[in-house]
Amino acid sequence: MLRLILAGILAIPYFLLTIATAPILAILSAPSLLLLIFRKQGKRNNALLTSTKNSTNHVIVFGGSKGIGLAIAKECAAKKNVKNLKITIVARNKKNLDRAQTEIYRVATSSKTKVEATPADVSDYTALEKIAGQIANTQDRTIIFNCAGIPYTVGYEDVPIKIYEKLCRTNLLGSIYITRAFLPHIDNGCIVLCSSAVGQVGVFGYSAYAPTKFALRGFAEAMHAELIRSKPGVSIQLAFPIDTDTPGYEEERKMMPEITKILNADAGLAKPEDVAKKMVDSAFARNPTYSVYFTFEGWMLSNLTAGMSPVSSLIDVLTQVSLNGTFRFISLFYLNDWWVTIRHYKENDNKRMQGQRASMEKSD
Repeated sequence: MLRLILAGILAIPYFLLTIATAPILAILSAPSLLLLIFRKQGKRNNALLTSTKNSTNHVIVFGGSKGIGLAIAKECAAKKNVKNLKITIVARNKKNLDRAQTEIYRVATSSKTKVEATPADVSDYTALEKIAGQIANTQDRTIIFNCAGIPYTVGYEDVPIKIYEKLCRTNLLGSIYITRAFLPHIDNGCIVLCSSAVGQVGVFGYSAYAPTKFALRGFAEAMHAELIRSKPGVSIQLAFPIDTDTPGYEEERKMMPEITKILNADAGLAKPEDVAKKMVDSAFARNPTYSVYFTFEGWMLSNLTAGMSPVSSLIDVLTQVSLNGTFRFISLFYLNDWWVTIRHYKENDNKRMQGQRASMEKSD
């Protein structure tokens, strides 16, 4: 703690200088950045939007029977400015799908909204390919949300080796399979891949889950580059939700190491409705952004870890150009606090174990 306080005091001159210079950097860079940010191809995109005014807006939500996926489907159904709306929810459990379908119809603002439920496993490419041919149509504006995923948060030494394969198959290959199966049937719309804040930074307890979410970024960036040429009317988005109050998170908490709970405590717990609204609004935008983030920390982390990822928001690119040095500085305070917490917990854990052994020896 003393080190953090001392570092903060020594950093004051740097932060004062940054506050003074950041607006200047932003103003000077804005004209060139306006020319450099990514935009969908103008004429062709406008033609696509014009041609689909009277066609169906088809939202397909994988993992749509509960959690963030269900919240997204309900948010879409409740939108008043989306006409000719069809929502298809996909998940493994038919009973949960039927319940979710009823909930979505209950919040729909239009009696013309259609809601269909299709059982499927995202790790089964053959089934996904068949479903895509049945439900997708190149004449529709299609928005796909892939929220299907399996959390697994324990210390690495407690992860059964088969879990790595299971998580890769669902969390990573599931997104790849969905994209591959549906793209031939989409000319206009957006494919949203659901990563995580731990797909941006490694956190204690996520050694099985985080790799699958980190890998989604590489896939999304490569697909973004390829779609510029092959499918200019289709956008790729990568969302980075924080911990969200869902049934899946409740199950995750049961296995989560105590250290992870302590580290996660400051980040808070998002409401699925808030996460869904941000994701839906971003996906339906005329020029969808590549990254979708949540909360102040999420904004800072997404800009800090932007690297060579595409950017279509002037605000984001101005932030990255003028503030990323500061964000890196701030991140060291977070990291140092995490390291201290982990070391301190380990010391306390060792002391507890020694105390237990000593009491056992006395009783013997």
